[in-house]
Amino acid sequence: MMIRDRIALGVVAGLLATIPSLIVNIISVNLGFARWYSHQIGGSIYLHPGLTDSPQGVILGLLVWIIPAMILGVITSYVIKVTGEDFWWLKGIAVTLTCMYLIIYGFLYSLGGARIVPFDFATNISIYIENVIYGLTLAYLIKRWGKVTTS
Repeated sequence: MMIRDRIALGVVAGLLATIPSLIVNIISVNLGFARWYSHQIGGSIYLHPGLTDSPQGVILGLLVWIIPAMILGVITSYVIKVTGEDFWWLKGIAVTLTCMYLIIYGFLYSLGGARIVPFDFATNISIYIENVIYGLTLAYLIKRWGKVTTS
């Protein structure tokens, strides 16, 4: 499968790359390592913490969570297009950790937009690992499905 449109490629890869990171998140919370699911953190932008567990809260949280995933996919798609496929895995991790982990989770959430901001070590390490997995998967899918052409 080849996706020539960079935006479509980034959106599709971004959506699908959330699956492995979601699995790691679920395992992490169910084993008691992390305190919050990623969709709870995302949903807490609009809902109080008690409502993020409801079926509607889970749906809203997942919808909120996939928006940055799609945007990161588009950004990563263009980064790989402009810089080439060398070190694709490192580029996926770098874009994801910079944009998602540092800017969104680290900075924007701590400004008070989200009502759930994890300040415990375990949840933050889990989110970090999830972002690395997302970045690797994202960059792999972009490399696999995209055609690099320099402009």
